[in-house]
Amino acid sequence: MQQHRFSFESFAEAIGHVSHIQSLFKNTAYKDALLNIFTSDISAEDAQALLAELDARLPGIKRVGVAEYKFSGDMKKPLVELNLLFSQETEFHILQYPCAQGEERLIALRFLKALDGLKNVKAIELFPVNPALDVTAFLNTIGERYEEIPVFGAVARPSDAQADTFSIGQSLISSGFTAAVYVGDSLQVYMDYILGWKPIGREMSITLGPRPSNSECAVSQIDGLPATEIYRKYLGIQWDGNIIENVWMFPLMIRRNAVNICYIPVANDNGTLYFAGTIYGDEKIRFSYCTREEILDASFNGSERMEIFSPEAVFLVLCGNRVGFLQEEAHLEWDYYKRNHPELSFCHGFGEIYYQNKKGGVLNSAFVAVGMREGDDLPKHAGQYSFIPQAKYKPTGKIPLSYLVSHFFHEMTNELVHFQEHLESEVEKKTREVERKTRENENLSLHVVQTLAHTIDAKDTYTNGHSGRVAKYSVEIARRAGYTKAQLSEMYMISLLHDVGKIGIPDEIINKPSRLTDAEYAIIKQHPLVGARILKDIKEMPKLATGARWHHERYDGKGYPDGLKGKDIPEEARIIAVADAYDAMTSNRSYRRELPQAVVRGEVEKGRGSQFDPYFADIMLAMIDEDREYTMKEWYGPPTNERR
Repeated sequence: MQQHRFSFESFAEAIGHVSHIQSLFKNTAYKDALLNIFTSDISAEDAQALLAELDARLPGIKRVGVAEYKFSGDMKKPLVELNLLFSQETEFHILQYPCAQGEERLIALRFLKALDGLKNVKAIELFPVNPALDVTAFLNTIGERYEEIPVFGAVARPSDAQADTFSIGQSLISSGFTAAVYVGDSLQVYMDYILGWKPIGREMSITLGPRPSNSECAVSQIDGLPATEIYRKYLGIQWDGNIIENVWMFPLMIRRNAVNICYIPVANDNGTLYFAGTIYGDEKIRFSYCTREEILDASFNGSERMEIFSPEAVFLVLCGNRVGFLQEEAHLEWDYYKRNHPELSFCHGFGEIYYQNKKGGVLNSAFVAVGMREGDDLPKHAGQYSFIPQAKYKPTGKIPLSYLVSHFFHEMTNELVHFQEHLESEVEKKTREVERKTRENENLSLHVVQTLAHTIDAKDTYTNGHSGRVAKYSVEIARRAGYTKAQLSEMYMISLLHDVGKIGIPDEIINKPSRLTDAEYAIIKQHPLVGARILKDIKEMPKLATGARWHHERYDGKGYPDGLKGKDIPEEARIIAVADAYDAMTSNRSYRRELPQAVVRGEVEKGRGSQFDPYFADIMLAMIDEDREYTMKEWYGPPTNERR
């Protein structure tokens, strides 16, 4: 691999330099080429002019990039930065999908379909645009199937009076996902996440606000107070125009899947804080703290780990919070890497993307470093670089006050954590018996529900096991849609009883081998209402009636009993509708045999967006495509909440 970096202080300079890039193509032997484009403070019109010049001189050139932040003073970034990568064996594939808020999982499924058509995917460089997109949901969906593939990149900066926002592929988009997929049998990739901040103080509970239109996540309360109040309470500062500069040293932090993730709020409104990444309602948040020495120490050690990997190309994604905090020393972070890789690529976005093995997501205050090399001859110690111990900053002589404060904070936090763990241990001992009783009650409830479902299925000679299969399909769809373990358990119970209303339908109608009369069909159509009446008074699980009442509604509003349309239909019912239809088509009925798999797939495809929610229909289509032996229709057994 060969990497070439170009920086331009003016738009005209960038346009004029395209001819030089053209000459590199003529003088370089390569298999494929990729151009990274990072712009700051330019309009979409100017960016489009640059793409037009590239298309004129380098037809078909593959490119990917994003509108990023520009910093003032000594931290000033070039107006346009280009990074050209030539490969000897690796191929680059550009994927670009416009996406509106709420469509993230649907677009992720299309993205997955494109990835499935590629062999030897080794890395994904991702550039989302539009701060309101749920990028975390997109990443989680990709990670379900491509768990070990490293995903890195940056979220485009929001538009403002100085510049437009966009991500760059073969065209510009202002809302959606653009990615370069790195494919090659001999391509080796190493991704490193560098932070430097460490947790301080106790963990605090949070309350999420409504899904915002200006960011990925909203937190309305922290520890029962308006979220913005924690800065006044713990740091003695008010939210004003200097808030970001005042909290650079103290990002908020969560710990997810053994990874610390920092967040700096991007906006506030009536006490609510807005963040570029997702925070879940059951997660705890706390402050974090660091010194300049600790951040630079972490970056230096990261550069040393990178050198053990011996990359041929290096990509850096840095948070502007680090630049603002380090000030005139900020350049040292990338200079450590530029010692041996002066042509490396780096950018500053609205949020940094680091995702692999279901860890990470959209980050703040982060430094993501990615190295790539071609060939099977890995250097000595390759594969062990993630476990290299980091040298710790050890001050000598007159110790800086910042280091003393940091050391004090960390030690006090460790004592608090140990004390909290002791209390939790004592509480666990006291509650273990209560939990045992609770599990016994839950198991009893499950057995009762399963017995009731068997009773329902026994009324129909031809559909024995229908409720159990629909429950299994529904749980799998919900799992792929990102439901939690608790939500999957609830989904199982709801879908298992979706046909409970058939208890009130005469057996001679249910088992009639010939076509139903209009009067008989009208009676059959009453079973959702009957089921809802049976289940509505179970206060412990109010959603049980949801599946029973609305699983025959259609996405286009032509279903029954209430004619609900689109997202007005409860999500659980929209999932069951797809699962129920699949089982109906793949089971023997009194009036026909099971349908061939190709026919079943065609019917689901045809009903996408009319009978079915397109997002859940796409998940079912993916399940069908994976079921090459046509054995999914035989699913039946106890529920599973495990993520596969």
